[in-house]
Amino acid sequence: MNQVEDPLVTAVIPVYNHEKFVIESIKSILNQSYKNIELIIINDGSKDHSHEAVLTLVDKCKARCRRFKYINRDNMGLTATLNQALSMAKGKYFSILASDDIALQDKFSVLVEALEIADKTYAAAFGNALLIDEHTTRIWLNYRGIVSSPNAGDGYNNYLDFRTDGGKVADYQSDDFYSYQGLLSHNGLPAMSFMIRTDLIWEVGGWTAGNASEDWELWRKLTRQYKLLYIDKPLALYRWHKSNSVKELSNTLKSDDLLNLMREKQYCARHAMMPLWRNQYAERLLQVMIDKGIPLNRKYASLDIVEILHPSFFRYFARRVTQKVMKSITNGKL
Repeated sequence: MNQVEDPLVTAVIPVYNHEKFVIESIKSILNQSYKNIELIIINDGSKDHSHEAVLTLVDKCKARCRRFKYINRDNMGLTATLNQALSMAKGKYFSILASDDIALQDKFSVLVEALEIADKTYAAAFGNALLIDEHTTRIWLNYRGIVSSPNAGDGYNNYLDFRTDGGKVADYQSDDFYSYQGLLSHNGLPAMSFMIRTDLIWEVGGWTAGNASEDWELWRKLTRQYKLLYIDKPLALYRWHKSNSVKELSNTLKSDDLLNLMREKQYCARHAMMPLWRNQYAERLLQVMIDKGIPLNRKYASLDIVEILHPSFFRYFARRVTQKVMKSITNGKL
């Protein structure tokens, strides 16, 4: 591929306390088969030796990339980091890689080719991701996030099967999975293996400050007007380890998911999607209320009194209670 003719891709690595993994992440960008890359690395106030780890590769980054910028600063949070990177980005396309994940060698080549061929109704393209542990060894996870094995019958070796329980929760091969309506029901897109048209991130206003569910919010904003393209092949490695952000921020993610959903209420009301919205609100509210790790003030902030009084809210909870009772009977607990 010709570095002058091929569109510039902005690769962003937000770094936070990943001294053990960040070198692998950076090297996976340097080893891309695609040549025309701008790399922006922002160390968001890491308390470990991530900064020193990044410094060992600065010269290689400068030699390999069309443009390179490394910023080491105090902690401002992930959304502030992403918006800062966006303000610096010169690429036609924008791709984020967490500092504990790894991009496979052809990730950029595959995604750029797909987006260059696709019409302008597509805002982004995704691939799948394989699962690895802290030693970069391939692993299998069951739907609950417990490490399994290839022969256990309940384990998955890729991100989308893991997040959808092998398609039981949702069909990720379906276009509906990547639609606005589908994204009201799940937050399961593989953020480590995507690429977005940079100008469209600007168009939808970037990321909301302090939002722990930053990727889910962005996908929804984009799919109000545009489509997402899925390419059925692994393009990254998703690392599952004890300090994985999904584990560390699970309580925050639940409450932020619900607050994000509340922001969608008016849009759903204007576009005849309130039955779907109410089901999702009831489901996520239940998750927040029964989670002992979420403070009471965040639980109170999640309440929408108008919706709680709506008849469909009570019907939903009646179904959930019935399901739990029947499951207990089936399992011999009642």
